[in-house]
Amino acid sequence: MQAQLLDAAEECFERFGIAKTTMEDVAKAGGVSRATVYRYFADREALVLASITRRARLNIPRAQAHIRRFPSFGEKLVEGLIYNVDRGHKDPVVQLLVTGDQPGLAARILGGEGVSHQLTYELWEPILQAAQQNGEMRAELDLHEAARWLARITTMMVSQEEGMRLAPDELRRELRTFLVPAFLA
Repeated sequence: MQAQLLDAAEECFERFGIAKTTMEDVAKAGGVSRATVYRYFADREALVLASITRRARLNIPRAQAHIRRFPSFGEKLVEGLIYNVDRGHKDPVVQLLVTGDQPGLAARILGGEGVSHQLTYELWEPILQAAQQNGEMRAELDLHEAARWLARITTMMVSQEEGMRLAPDELRRELRTFLVPAFLA
């Protein structure tokens, strides 16, 4: 039932926008009562959070497989970030969240120690840990702090409006210049 409600919510987010989607809209789209929606989700923010979490977790195995294709840790960082930023740009729910009229909601979901940090940790932890064990990544870096920083960088890049985004080659150059040296041993 939860997956059915999330599907309905995402359909409503795309149709009405996050700010204008009501629990009643989700109930109608899901073919259930509003009370049923509330049994699974306390409010619209909980729905958005669950949607973003589900979408990100579906992406994690694909992202990790993509990242592992690259031989060096520096390339893994650069290409992994580019991959995830591209996925964020192409995900309609993510774009509604970061470019919509809900900046407070976006900040609560994507900022600080929230879900963005946890999901980024889930994605990057095995890659960062392997790099530390292989001596490619600085041993003193805390994996949670590194994931939090990667989450912030990713959120910043995903949030950029279309005209402000760097071309992939420019982004690669910037990441190689500024990001990679901070991680390499």
